[in-house]
Amino acid sequence: MIAGEFAAAPVQPRVPAWAARLSLGFGFASLLVVVVRFLMISASAVRSPYQRDYGEGIVWQQMRLMFAGKGYAPIDGFPAIVFHYPPLYHLIVEALSTATGSSALLIGRLLSLMATIVCAVLVGLMAAAFAPREQERTAAIIGSAFAGLAVLSLPLVQTWALVMRVDMLAIALSLVGTWFGIRAIGRPCAIYAAASCFVAAFFTKQTSVAAPAAVFATLLLVRPATALRGIVTSVALGSLILGALFVATGGGILRHLILYNINRFDFVSLAIIPAMIEREFLFFAAVAVGLGHVLSRRLAAYRELPSWNDKRTRLAGSPSDATLLIVLLYFAAKTLMTLLVAKSGANANYLMEWMIVGAVFIGPAVSEAAALAVGSRREVPPSWLTILVPAALGVPALAMAIAPARGLPVAAERQHRLELDRLSAIVRAAPRPIISDDMVILLRSGKDVLWEPAIFGELASTGAWDERPFVALIRARRFSFFITEGDHGDPQFDSRYTPAVAAALYTAYPRRCRLGGYVIHLPASPQDDAFKNCR
Repeated sequence: MIAGEFAAAPVQPRVPAWAARLSLGFGFASLLVVVVRFLMISASAVRSPYQRDYGEGIVWQQMRLMFAGKGYAPIDGFPAIVFHYPPLYHLIVEALSTATGSSALLIGRLLSLMATIVCAVLVGLMAAAFAPREQERTAAIIGSAFAGLAVLSLPLVQTWALVMRVDMLAIALSLVGTWFGIRAIGRPCAIYAAASCFVAAFFTKQTSVAAPAAVFATLLLVRPATALRGIVTSVALGSLILGALFVATGGGILRHLILYNINRFDFVSLAIIPAMIEREFLFFAAVAVGLGHVLSRRLAAYRELPSWNDKRTRLAGSPSDATLLIVLLYFAAKTLMTLLVAKSGANANYLMEWMIVGAVFIGPAVSEAAALAVGSRREVPPSWLTILVPAALGVPALAMAIAPARGLPVAAERQHRLELDRLSAIVRAAPRPIISDDMVILLRSGKDVLWEPAIFGELASTGAWDERPFVALIRARRFSFFITEGDHGDPQFDSRYTPAVAAALYTAYPRRCRLGGYVIHLPASPQDDAFKNCR
């Protein structure tokens, strides 16, 4: 009897509770400081009238054209604009901007910021949702809080949270749909909300397919009837909306989203993936620890079951295990989709949803330390590895917290803004159109974006667009001047301006100067002295 009682007693922890409390306190304080600092910076960043990202201006111009009845138009003439994404983000920004009387740029950035906060909250909720029933509730809550804060502390997320781009809204809608899909395990009617969110995410960014794939695949195993209702609803609703858009645009929406949006693959860009893992090594290490922890605990019970039907029955009877499978499949799908970073012109934002979903696994990793800290006795004692996870998350956060604010020194920043204001005034007074890599400065100066360099450089390189008429316009000096980021020989410039366009540009606009951080390409005989003293 004594031996039996001794064998059943929980194993005493090998790590002292004070170590867990110290790790949790350091990690939480560091993450919280970074997040608070980010939110404080956000207050001024979203109001900035200057371009924060190359893609902001084109999204703004697309929105204007959509609501002028010119969305998804042919690109065989000039002006010509490619519409990279479906219209939901643009619709929401336009509606809110009109209702509030605020700048579309401000509203677009605020929408991205709010979507980012929603992402962090949902990551925390999902981390708690697949916590084992026997886990100390307080420990699960602490783990989920760390998961959410970890999302907001990622530099990549902080950057994309403050720009007028579709990415954060698409990810937020995917996560909301996933959350409703998780709820549908126990409440089948929630599948209709999940399907609606997935359709909304798709019509925000057409690559938003990983979340519905994960949810419907899991539900087909555990709640087949619910899964079928969700699939039918998604297909019917999506087809109805796409059909309406197809008719309204004369088929233009499919031409733009498919034919005009196929980029070449540049496999050198795959180096972004290991570079990001190296830069955020401690974040990925925490994700790996949490992933290993939940798999080792959950898979053991399924290995003991003799048949596939037994495993499926157990999964159907365990909502937390089904939730875990949804997140695992979502994460696996996004892991495969990281290869899309090899698309020509792609950016690290192709890794963002992958990292955000991965942050869910930080919850169970941190909850082990939290359980020890709050005095919960565990059958399997936590190791030093899991105890150090909260502190490991706090190390890069602390480095961000104590680092000086990114950007130019105060005096240089003031001078930079004065130059941008001067450039904006010159743009406003220009008698002819302007081609610019800073498309925000065109729009806030009363000009339209008539041509976007990056996408047309790509289309011309693949033979999908005939650049000869545009080259003829340059040679005829139909533009007041060009504004570019960098010059010939810079990878960014060379990716946006094909050799034929660049040759015409240097012939017709041979005079160059720098203003506001940009290269200004001017005709040989200026009509006025607007750029006098331009360096």
